[in-house]
Amino acid sequence: MTGLTERSIRYYSNLLKAKKNDNGQLALFKSDLEKIAQILAVKITGYKLKDLIDQQPSLTFIKSNMTQMIADLEDILFYFDLTGSEENHLKNIKLLQNYNTRYLRKR
Repeated sequence: MTGLTERSIRYYSNLLKAKKNDNGQLALFKSDLEKIAQILAVKITGYKLKDLIDQQPSLTFIKSNMTQMIADLEDILFYFDLTGSEENHLKNIKLLQNYNTRYLRKR
């Protein structure tokens, strides 16, 4: 239903309220589906599962992070379109390095 493997859901199970049914399968509730969406969104913004366990960021916080990611990527795309001068190449390298540090190295 979620497109996630059963293994992934089991991996996230310590954050979910999922219970096993009589057949030993995990039964997910609406709150679990919301939590899975939150987990996947947090992962996109570069946080680790441990961060979710420790901090429990709100959806507003996650949305703010994703909005900033989009703005950062739009800046990068803007300078890719202008890559004719050395100055634009250097600007894009700095933007890409900042993006890498901010989001990708957290993983």
